[in-house]
Amino acid sequence: MTGKPSAGSFGTSVKELWHALLLIVPITFGWIGFLVKNVNLPKEKKSELFWDMNAKNMDRFAQNEGLKKFELRRGEKLKKYLKGTDGVLDYGCGTGTMAIQCAGMVKEIKGIDFASGMIEAAQRKVAESGIDNARFMQATIFDERLEKGSFDVVPAWGILHLVDDRPRVILRIHELLKPGGLMISATECLGEKRSSITSLLSLLMKIGIFPISLKFFTVTELEDLVTHADLRIIGMEIFADNPVSCLIAAQKR
Repeated sequence: MTGKPSAGSFGTSVKELWHALLLIVPITFGWIGFLVKNVNLPKEKKSELFWDMNAKNMDRFAQNEGLKKFELRRGEKLKKYLKGTDGVLDYGCGTGTMAIQCAGMVKEIKGIDFASGMIEAAQRKVAESGIDNARFMQATIFDERLEKGSFDVVPAWGILHLVDDRPRVILRIHELLKPGGLMISATECLGEKRSSITSLLSLLMKIGIFPISLKFFTVTELEDLVTHADLRIIGMEIFADNPVSCLIAAQKR
């Protein structure tokens, strides 16, 4: 064993980088233009406005070839855990794409996101689709309107690497689940390995272009947080390696 990457793995990495750049570059340049016009806004407001601004383009970005195939694979795994009697809380629902796709498979689904632009887009899409069992509201996971022990499934899709206090967030998810309920997380574990993509994201954060702070942690660290919250891991799968993306299904004891 030489430890050198094969031609196939090198080609895959180049392709993944190219698809990532097609996604990251337009977001970055759009955001730079916004920052020039709003340089004096506080960081917290910039973060909210960053997601509001990108809500307008989120569905267009989702047509990125690499991201589209990636999300299709992850989404199919999620659907295997859903039942027709389930009440679902889509944590960090974005523009509601996943909630709308899954609505026909569950009893009801509630999507929450802290960015008003995301919720407005989700509400518009669900109204156009005619789906009547999906609702969306602007909220964080700690919103008191969310009742303890009231959800069968809580998907945390692409969000745990964005939150400041993961242990507290996962404990809150545990609190919101019914006994036997499931947390299904799909999380980018950016600390698993350094790559051209993670290096680019680190640079954009350091120079202040991205107002969000991505968290770098490993798959093992994520597993430990889940089990420490008294959730039993019943399924786990790695979906990509640039960056590493891990899907975990964990059940409330």
